Amino acid sequence: MFQKWSLRDVILLALLAILFGGIFVGSSFLYNILSAVLAPIGLEPFANEILFGLWCMAAPMAAMLLRKPGSATIGELLAALAEVLYGSQFGMSTLISGFIQGFGSELGFAATRYKRYDWLSLTYSAIGTTLLSFTYEYFKIGYYAFKPGFVLALLIVRFFSVFFFCAVLVKIIMNLYDKINQAAGK
Repeated sequence: MFQKWSLRDVILLALLAILFGGIFVGSSFLYNILSAVLAPIGLEPFANEILFGLWCMAAPMAAMLLRKPGSATIGELLAALAEVLYGSQFGMSTLISGFIQGFGSELGFAATRYKRYDWLSLTYSAIGTTLLSFTYEYFKIGYYAFKPGFVLALLIVRFFSVFFFCAVLVKIIMNLYDKINQAAGK
């Protein structure tokens, strides 16, 4: 089950981390705008939930490209490190979040014993990411202070965000990647 990592795998993971770290930092501006728009109507926490899936994409992309145990966790953690090095407004806590998000995604691929890299594993990955990250942030952000219905709404929005970005969008990107490889004769 555990395969050796090649130099190509390590370089690909590093490039993904650099790319997604930049995307994560860039999306902070969108997060700030969305927070400002939602704050006056008491819905500011939804800014985090709406964009949450975007911040988790490195994990399933790494897993789908490398198809090796550990790639989702390491990929998301390295992307979080790149985000910190780019100057993330969230600071070093980004590394903890990156590890939790990556490990949640990893659980989705582990659930299929790393034998399936399709809709099922991406869906499991989205569920794992949502549940682990939401549990962590329930305490970190203080969601426990909200009414249960509000917390449930946050959880549902997070799941749809993670499913869209980390399953649907990743699947679309991988389909395009496969078509390019087929056209190139690989």
